[in-house]
Amino acid sequence: MTRYSGLPRRWPLHRVAACFCLMMALTWAAAAGAATGSAVIRMGFYLPTIRDANLSDLKVSLQVWADEIGRPFGYRVITATYENLTSVQEAMKRGELDFINAGGMELAELFGPGDLLGGYARHQQGVVNGLALVVSKASGIQSFDGLRGKRLSRLEHDRLSDVFLVVQCLKAGQLPCHEFLTLSDTRRDIQSVHNVFFGRADAALVTLAALQTATELNPQVGQRLQVILDWKTRALIFGMMTRHADPAMRDLFVGSGTEALKTVRGRQMLELFKTDHTEVVDANVLAPYRNMLRDYRELSKTRPPARTK
Repeated sequence: MTRYSGLPRRWPLHRVAACFCLMMALTWAAAAGAATGSAVIRMGFYLPTIRDANLSDLKVSLQVWADEIGRPFGYRVITATYENLTSVQEAMKRGELDFINAGGMELAELFGPGDLLGGYARHQQGVVNGLALVVSKASGIQSFDGLRGKRLSRLEHDRLSDVFLVVQCLKAGQLPCHEFLTLSDTRRDIQSVHNVFFGRADAALVTLAALQTATELNPQVGQRLQVILDWKTRALIFGMMTRHADPAMRDLFVGSGTEALKTVRGRQMLELFKTDHTEVVDANVLAPYRNMLRDYRELSKTRPPARTK
């Protein structure tokens, strides 16, 4: 049997949430599957949501966990991983997805309101989820418009941050962000916070959780930096049932999730991922993402052509 190679010791909170959702989805599916007698549950995982993991090991580990959880109940959990939005859309059209785990913005882009039946979100007590635009208090910058021509640090390959920035750039200056700002990418959110703290950037777009962590590790971060714009949501990572799922699974989902946490595997996952709360949600929880996406699409239609040199 292939063994899971383990997690990095210090993962940002939203990345730990993503991996927790992967494993929790499998456990909840097991409980629901046992109740419904389903032969097969097809679960998809959007890989760009998961950072800092060895993807080859992760793909193998997902199926190992699925086999281990499904075997006692006499059914199969089939897992599939997707590396881009197009592949998820194609799988959905073919009816190959009962459950999908991804970031909120990706789900809003991939699925219409009627395509998702609900699911769960992961929370950590005392942590607010969302984005924060951070600057130095000494900079005198008080709004996004004040960032024109400034250096902004943000997390690389993060769809939520990309959409958020495009909306703000078009609202403030009717310009694409590469003309409004000087952008730089980091592999970890907390690096962007430190870039502002040490003067390597004028601003940072980070998760509220990352900013809280940075402040707890170094109280001077809170003393020297300030948030000039934020956006809040219930969670950043979700596991959602699709319209192709067995309708009976939806009705049993709440109870099965609670029972799953009482299993040995569920308790192990809680301990491993240092998670203290999960919450069952309906598809309306994605409304903040859909609202931002609507603004993004409307503003992008009216955006003037890029300037030529």
